[in-house]
Amino acid sequence: VKLLRPTTRVSLNGDAYTALVKANGQFEITGVDTGSYILEVQAIDYVFPKLRLDIEKEQGITRASYTSYGASFESRGYTVEQPLELRAKGPAKYFVERKGFNVLAMFKNPMFLMIGFSALMMFALPKLMANMDPEALKEMSQSQADAQKMVSDMPSLSDMFNNARNQQQQRL
Repeated sequence: VKLLRPTTRVSLNGDAYTALVKANGQFEITGVDTGSYILEVQAIDYVFPKLRLDIEKEQGITRASYTSYGASFESRGYTVEQPLELRAKGPAKYFVERKGFNVLAMFKNPMFLMIGFSALMMFALPKLMANMDPEALKEMSQSQADAQKMVSDMPSLSDMFNNARNQQQQRL
């Protein structure tokens, strides 16, 4: 990374210890106690890897290794040589690019398929009916009439509830 913004910070364990990055890319965090820490670079334009640092008061950094988000604190990645030289993973991407219009995706949509099938049947069924022999047409009409009669003879849902309520009131 050639240029970092002046607001770029390096922090240990969140905000326990922080330092701003100088114009030449160097940073120094002072007064760090002995222990293990997670080093993070907080930059607006770039994404940097996280490092686990093992520090001793007299010796400084004794071990530095890569770690990742979601990994346990005890797990260690590849060891990093000293002095630490951090390279950005890549530019930070904050926005997801919108996909363009896709005709094929439209035809794969279930709603579009149902509408298309219905429209096709609306035009195709009259043509099929015209080509049927009269006996089969009469038989189909009769079966439709029987089905319609059966539906009309069936009580409606509101009638069923009213009858059930009336029977319950008569018992009381």
